Amino acid sequence: MNHIPPRPTATREMILECCKPIAEKLEADAETLAQHYRRHMDGFDLCIELAKWAGWDMQRDDIDTLDELGHLVDEAERDAVKTWFEEHNPQPPFAIGDNIKQGLITGISSYSLACFEVKVAGHPDTSRLIVKFEDAKAA
Repeated sequence: MNHIPPRPTATREMILECCKPIAEKLEADAETLAQHYRRHMDGFDLCIELAKWAGWDMQRDDIDTLDELGHLVDEAERDAVKTWFEEHNPQPPFAIGDNIKQGLITGISSYSLACFEVKVAGHPDTSRLIVKFEDAKAA
């Protein structure tokens, strides 16, 4: 996997692009919105940040609109990872059935690209940890 570029993550540019439709709905500035947004921040927390640090006068309905931002950023990141996956075709560094530091590899994730499904000792049989190929470490 050393020859494969790192898995993409949401960049400031991607976040700014995702902020534009939200800012348009709120009749606000996308750059200010992007400046105060942090990954996995919900609409309520973002509303508090914008009111406190940017002086925005927010209403209850604005929280729902701001909640959309996290979903848009996640979707943009998933699209970037999908492109990365298609371009570089990363191969799993371990096989199904191998033990890694995180647990026993029971499969390849069908939802998260280039990720293992890992059974963690002591957790219910129905529970699986999703571990990126690059984060899997030999036991």
